[in-house]
Amino acid sequence: MSSTTPLQVQRKKLTVAELLELKGKRKLVVTTAFDEWTARAAERAGVDIILAWGSCLDHSKFVIASVRKGAPNTLIGSGINPEAYESVERAIHTANQIRAAGTDIIYCSGLVPDKFAALSRQHFPCVGHVGYLPVNDTWYGGPRAVGKTADEAKLVFDNVMALEAAGCIAVEMECVPAKIAAEISKRTKLLVISMGSGPDCDGQFVFSEDILGTHDGHYPRHAYRKLDIMSKSIEALCQYTNDVLKGAYPTPKHSIQIQDDEFEKFMAMINE
Repeated sequence: MSSTTPLQVQRKKLTVAELLELKGKRKLVVTTAFDEWTARAAERAGVDIILAWGSCLDHSKFVIASVRKGAPNTLIGSGINPEAYESVERAIHTANQIRAAGTDIIYCSGLVPDKFAALSRQHFPCVGHVGYLPVNDTWYGGPRAVGKTADEAKLVFDNVMALEAAGCIAVEMECVPAKIAAEISKRTKLLVISMGSGPDCDGQFVFSEDILGTHDGHYPRHAYRKLDIMSKSIEALCQYTNDVLKGAYPTPKHSIQIQDDEFEKFMAMINE
């Protein structure tokens, strides 16, 4: 398959067991999708895991269902909203809800090993998150790398080991120095998915928005920007707006026509 040719064959969705066997064999490819069409593109491109979530449980269920429709043969991971960590019972209830919506993997932000352990005992495949956690921005003083000192890097390592002990299958490692991420990846059974943490982890995760260029906000250092859909969208919508205002759209080819005799009959009817 070339770098720009989508997969044309019917693919088989990876099982979690097959996913775990890929450690040390090939890199995993992870991205996001929040609608059916992006999910469909990701599946056709051969992405291994699609992450999808919403602003609350009901929204997450809606998003997951849309993504599952677009990518029936791809593993989907979805996050548990922070309020679900209030208790083990609520975490399990929430995980059941999003699994019923179509997710395969439970993505858990923050370090809550007791919740991970409880979910693992219920056979939910869990993915943890270490390094830079956007939810903790105010503590960091804004976005920054995590693990640039030996003490901080050791804390990242300890957190990974805690997630492994809790039964997680993988961990996202965000904005950790590449050398640190590489050494930790060697020392854990977990699949380590890099987001801005260098090339030597078990997989790479970049938001689809930062690949497709669907926004005009900040693009992080690790963004893999291949398109600029935002600017193209603005250009197309400006042209549409201008053509409507000056009467250039719609043209006859955009309009449904009626035979002259039928139109004359209609006019006679309404003018009686």
